[in-house]
Amino acid sequence: MRDKVIGRARFGETAHLWDDAIVAWADYIKQQVGSARTVARYANSLSIAGRTFSTQPIADIGKDEINQFVSARRKSGVTNATIRRDLQAISSLFDFAEDEGWREGNPALDKMRRLKEHRDPIALPDEADYEFVLSRLSDGHADMLRAARATGMRQNELATIKRKDFNAAKASLLLIGKGRKQRTISLSPEAVVILARQPIALKCETIFHHGGKAITQAAFIFSRARRAAQAAAQKAERPFRGFRFHDMRHLYAVEFLRAGGDIYALKEHLRHSSVKTTEMYLEFLTPEEAEIAKRGARKALDAARGLGEEAAPVRSGRG
Repeated sequence: MRDKVIGRARFGETAHLWDDAIVAWADYIKQQVGSARTVARYANSLSIAGRTFSTQPIADIGKDEINQFVSARRKSGVTNATIRRDLQAISSLFDFAEDEGWREGNPALDKMRRLKEHRDPIALPDEADYEFVLSRLSDGHADMLRAARATGMRQNELATIKRKDFNAAKASLLLIGKGRKQRTISLSPEAVVILARQPIALKCETIFHHGGKAITQAAFIFSRARRAAQAAAQKAERPFRGFRFHDMRHLYAVEFLRAGGDIYALKEHLRHSSVKTTEMYLEFLTPEEAEIAKRGARKALDAARGLGEEAAPVRSGRG
């Protein structure tokens, strides 16, 4: 109540409603985020939040209102991961409104930091199921799935990589990752072969394309193939466990470590913010394999500090 009284005293004469902030935010977010996909996700989250906050002054939305919003989302059956995405969008709007002098503080960001995201246990795809899904895909789309396994790249990263950024001779690839962060990764011989054999489309700059056009519905394509595989398996009365495209990233990580790669090199390749995130893959290794993965990381760290022999670089990918 105190915060609201102060808010009205400071912003009362020029109080901007939630809807006012949304209209002004539309141009701001395109500059901040850049990715059309992320902009659309933010817009969807803010549209949902607008059912609650639409006519409220932006300065009056505080901790209690955010808590009530989160509680309502939970009651509707939404996961913590989705609620965190909603809060991320609201937080962006609050930051913008604060910069404009329309409010103070960001209770959405505070709530998001305290809200733990539940992660389902990782289940690696079965080899037979992997091959079964590949058989339901066109050659180009099947190679995109193979490339995910051979590089650990995300689905959207693969769909948007450009031929000019692929260097087969140096076995390297420049890509734009999550958060539009740029990085260069090393490629295994297998990954180089997969990328190099993709047909060139004169009017399309991406490596993977569909009929000469960039792939814009990768998620739909692979979910459809998974459903087709599921239906075919049921008809043939054979076991089948579906998997997500993102599970190829997990499979890459585990196979990298099983092949003797170190956890620190994997962390850098996948661009995890912390090695603690990467360490979740150690549970798929034998104690001996896990020790090798951690020992390699220690050697690399010692070499970087000048405490031991320089560790030889480990090229990403299987084999």
